[in-house]
Amino acid sequence: MVLLQGCFTRSQAAAAGVGHRAIDEHLRAGRWRSVHNGVLIDRTEGIDADPYQAALATQFRDRGWLDGVALCRATAAALHGFVGVPEDPWVDIVVPRVWMPKHRPTGVRVHRGLTPSEHVVDLAGLPVTSVTWTALTLARVQARVDAVVAADAALRTGRCAVSDLRAGLPLLTGLRGCVQAREVVDLARAETDSPQETRMRMALVDGGLPIPDVNIRLVDDYGQLLVRGEMGYEGLLIWLEYDGFDVHTRRDVFRSDRSRQNWLARRGWYVLRYTDQDLTRGRRRMIEEVLDARRGAPARIAALPPGRSPEADAARCAFAR
Repeated sequence: MVLLQGCFTRSQAAAAGVGHRAIDEHLRAGRWRSVHNGVLIDRTEGIDADPYQAALATQFRDRGWLDGVALCRATAAALHGFVGVPEDPWVDIVVPRVWMPKHRPTGVRVHRGLTPSEHVVDLAGLPVTSVTWTALTLARVQARVDAVVAADAALRTGRCAVSDLRAGLPLLTGLRGCVQAREVVDLARAETDSPQETRMRMALVDGGLPIPDVNIRLVDDYGQLLVRGEMGYEGLLIWLEYDGFDVHTRRDVFRSDRSRQNWLARRGWYVLRYTDQDLTRGRRRMIEEVLDARRGAPARIAALPPGRSPEADAARCAFAR
């Protein structure tokens, strides 16, 4: 009779020979507990209900459930480890379009839609939409910036690439939000470090600036990494940093930041650093500063002496063409 770690439905109990009166008596005596409408747990076994398993049990029927039932959206994002996607106390479940839920359980959102079988994965025994499909679904239904944050988070898991997101876009054709999903995939970038960096990148894009380069890497003559940057405009020698308070106020990080900034300046880079306040109240000023840096880049690069750095020489040659 057990469906998922002690969870079972009233219909399963009845099929096992437990009458409705006996079920009600178990509930009154506290031996069983109702975790959702129609979903019960046997408290005598000492197992508490897992919220995800209990939510899935709400969609169980006499013959089981159809292919395509899975945890999805914010719930799937949490299970896959998407950093930056807000936690949601409700559990999101997707069910096939032909499946008509008999009730709307408290704390569970039931979404009807088609989930390709290749995009339902087993995660610790739970059916969950894949990393790729979770990102694409959120790209359709979330606010645009939040959707890009989720897409970048999916890429950071290492279990999804931009090519995977693009390959899944045709499956969204005709669905609500499919146009936004295409834009989100175009804006998503691999090798980002944090949700706030994504929000900073999107603030610049929404301010009319080109999409910044991400994961800028400076290497020596032997290919060894000298320094890595979060974002910027590499051809214009503009280096942009987002400083999170918890990390960048540590003494060792603070000292390293200043040393690196001076080193970049000596190589001809124009460094701009921003914080969380610049993404809210200081957004307009941030955008104007980056615009000014871009406008002044040609003259600034032309004034750099030859041999300042390989990247400065390359930028000067590019402008000379």
